[in-house]
Amino acid sequence: MLVHITTTVISGGIIALFTHWLRKRNEK
Repeated sequence: MLVHITTTVISGGIIALFTHWLRKRNEK
């Protein structure tokens, strides 16, 4: 169960970073 929660948090963080990077790139 703990491993599942950890993977969910990590994947969520990666998605958040990816969307943030896309937004930052689109501003230029």
